[in-house]
Amino acid sequence: MNCLKYCLLFVLLFVSTSLTAQVSFIFLPEVQGRTLDGLFQLRVNVPPTEAGRAKLQITVTASSGRVVTITTPGFDLHAGVNALPPGLLNGAAVNFGTSKVATLCRQSGYFPEDDYEYCFELVGEGSHAGETVGTQCFDYHLQPFSPLILTSPMDQDLICDKRPTLYWQPLLPSIPGMQYRLFLTELKPGQARAEALRYNFPIINQQFISMPMLFYPSTARELEEGHQYVWQVTAYRNEMVLANSEMWAFEVKCNDTIPKITPDGYRNIDDLVKGNFYLAKGRLLFSLNNTYGPATLEYTITCTSKPEMKIRKLPEVKLKTGNNHIDIDLNDNKAFVDGYYYQLSVKLPDGDKKQLRFLFKSDPE
Repeated sequence: MNCLKYCLLFVLLFVSTSLTAQVSFIFLPEVQGRTLDGLFQLRVNVPPTEAGRAKLQITVTASSGRVVTITTPGFDLHAGVNALPPGLLNGAAVNFGTSKVATLCRQSGYFPEDDYEYCFELVGEGSHAGETVGTQCFDYHLQPFSPLILTSPMDQDLICDKRPTLYWQPLLPSIPGMQYRLFLTELKPGQARAEALRYNFPIINQQFISMPMLFYPSTARELEEGHQYVWQVTAYRNEMVLANSEMWAFEVKCNDTIPKITPDGYRNIDDLVKGNFYLAKGRLLFSLNNTYGPATLEYTITCTSKPEMKIRKLPEVKLKTGNNHIDIDLNDNKAFVDGYYYQLSVKLPDGDKKQLRFLFKSDPE
C-alpha cells in the first residue's frame, strides 16, 4: 500500500512539474491577428528548463484553407516572458496559400473578415534541434473595424464655443481594453493639417479616454476667436494603434453675422446610415424621400446602452409624397438619457428598412 502511495505521489509530482514547465504563448487575436506584422507582437513565456535557441513557425488558417505559413530564423529565448526580436519577419520564410483570403493577405498584409486559427510552434535548435519546445493555437472570428469618424465639431465648421465638447464615432467591434487618444492643436495660416499635428505644441493631448467623446479639459487653455484648429483621434490598446481618424479643422468665430450652425441638419437618412452614427442634440433631424402617397412613418427606437429600457410615447410622424424633413423631439421623453446610445429603426413606405445609431445629448436651450 505504501509503495502504491509513493508511486501515485511521484506521478502527480511529475505531471505537476510538466504542466508548470510548459512554454506558453501570449497572443491577442482580436488585436494582433489583423495583420502579418501583428503576428510578431506575440510574447513567449519560457520556463528556465526550456531557455535556449529556437525558431518559430506560424501557421494561419481560414475557413477556406491555409492562408500563410511563416518560419523565422533562430533566435535566443530567455527564462520568463520574451518579446520577439525586432526585424524577425524580414528574415523569415513566408509561404502563402492559394485561396482568395491568402491572395488578399499577400497583397495588403491584412487578414480580411473570416474565421481564423492562429497556430504557433517553437522548434528547438542546438542541443534541442528539431524538437518541438512548445505549441499553441488560437481561434477567432475576425471582423473589420468600422472607420474611426469624427462627428463634432465638423470639418470646416465655425463655432463660438471656446471650450467645445468633442465627439467621434466609436470604433467597432469594441476591443477589451481599447482606449482613445485625442490631439488638438492650432492650425497656422497656410500650414498643412498633418504638419500642424506633428510639429505644433498641443493644446489637448489626452490619452486613456474610454468613451467616444471628450469634455474640454479644465486644465487646457481656451480656444481663441479667429483662430483655426485641427484635431485627430487615435484608437489603441496598450502600445498598439488600432485606427486613426481623419484630421478635421474648425474655426472659432463668434460673429453676429454668422447663422447658428446645425452640423447634422436635415441630412438624408441614407447618408446617415452609411456613416452609421449621429449626434442627436435633443432631437433627431433627417430627411427622406417618399415616392408613395401620404402615410404614417413606422419607426421604433431602442436603447443600446441599456437594452432593458422601454421607449414609449414616441411622436407620430406623418409623411407626404416627395421629400420629407423629419424632426423628432426627444427632450421631453425621460427614456432618453444624456450620453446614452440608441438605435432608430425605420420602415419606409416602399418596405425598405433603415437603422441609425445615435448618441443622445440633451439640448441645453
